[in-house]
Amino acid sequence: MSGIRTLCCHVTTATLSFAVLYLTGNVLKLVGIILMVSLDKEAFSVTYHDSKATRGQRVFDISTQILMLVLMSISAVLVLFSKRKGPMFVLPFVLMMFVELSLSFLSLFGGAWGLPGTPNYRDMLQAVKSQKRVDRLNEEEIGQFTMEYSVLFMLDILLKAYVLHVSMRCFYALKAESMAAVSVDTGNTVTVKLPSYDEALKMKAQVTPPSYHEA
Repeated sequence: MSGIRTLCCHVTTATLSFAVLYLTGNVLKLVGIILMVSLDKEAFSVTYHDSKATRGQRVFDISTQILMLVLMSISAVLVLFSKRKGPMFVLPFVLMMFVELSLSFLSLFGGAWGLPGTPNYRDMLQAVKSQKRVDRLNEEEIGQFTMEYSVLFMLDILLKAYVLHVSMRCFYALKAESMAAVSVDTGNTVTVKLPSYDEALKMKAQVTPPSYHEA
């Protein structure tokens, strides 16, 4: 049982819990993006502000973010039915976690690769400047902000890697259970009813030896 347990619970239970939290976070991000668009606020990364993106680029950016969040939410919903439907309902969640982990690494090289609804380094730095109501931060403030952001970023990466690992173990555990159930259902068994002691005596009495004739 140790191979299918994590943090004192079954990997299936852990994956279901992660899926619920994942779904809740994605729905909140989706609502946030829709509210920013409906309130006519900028819902784009800092990179697009600097490059003065056109209206078409902004519409494409919002559309891809919403589509990505919808796909992530669907994959999390499918996990809720994996216990009854089988391991294939966990596979989309595993793939989306792999994609999210990859995009998290790519966001280090450019804000355009960031996850939808997740602020990157430049977005967070801009938010800190707006909060302090300054145009630039001094070296000490930038160093402290960079250190805090790096720690949070690494914790986020480790958490996503752990969720990916647990969901993969859940997939293989459900697959093993499904294969075991199929082998039990299709197994051929032969049942033989043995006679009782009294029935065996009667059968022995009824058997008469062949007649003997001298040649």
